[in-house]
Amino acid sequence: MEHVIITGASKGLGDAMRRAFLERGATVHVLARSPISETKNQHSYQVDVSDVDALVQSFRSIFSTIDQQTCMALTLVNNAGLISPVGPAAENDPHEIAKSITVNVSAPMIAAQAFLQQSEHFSASRTVLNISSGAGRSPMEGWSAYCTGKAGLDMYTKTAALEQKEATKPARFLAVAPGIIDTDMQTTIRGTSKDAFKHVDKFRTYKKQGALVDPNDTAQAMLQLLDDPKAKNGELLDIREYL
Repeated sequence: MEHVIITGASKGLGDAMRRAFLERGATVHVLARSPISETKNQHSYQVDVSDVDALVQSFRSIFSTIDQQTCMALTLVNNAGLISPVGPAAENDPHEIAKSITVNVSAPMIAAQAFLQQSEHFSASRTVLNISSGAGRSPMEGWSAYCTGKAGLDMYTKTAALEQKEATKPARFLAVAPGIIDTDMQTTIRGTSKDAFKHVDKFRTYKKQGALVDPNDTAQAMLQLLDDPKAKNGELLDIREYL
């Protein structure tokens, strides 16, 4: 039995991955701020990942439903993310900066900590897949919080992977840039003013030219990546290699 935990699973890539894993027979545990209707082999948790106590309690609840004797594979997909605040660093709202770092860096770290701790005695293979961004590897004016958060997530992935080399039952940590997907986040980006984000016209052109990737195609590529034995612990990957 394969168990998959996905944060930010109510829309976009998270929702597409939820459906892709269900289609291949996995039991999926989904976390999102918005309610998600229950379906066969799915367990839903309405939680804001920026709420540390609620996030930790959700993982306790999730693992209370998993039979470690029949579980053959465990995967955590840290997908929840925030693009805001968008604008010059000097003008960003302090509370929005704090929320951005919490959702994009702290929450994935806390989720991974809970995942590792709760599955410590499992014999199943374990993978933490962090949904990163090319913005974490190339700075862009107006995205100081987002770029910083994704860069931090990449470094966390590499550091956690190093620690796993000495673990008795090592888990695999991967970070993947998902490319430019046709999701609500792209809609938000296109609605940004040029004063706040000087590259906005480039993203508007992506939409006009049909360059955005369907989230369902990206989700299938994510499954291929997770099944790829060549995807090594600690690697920073680009999903375009699998599309």
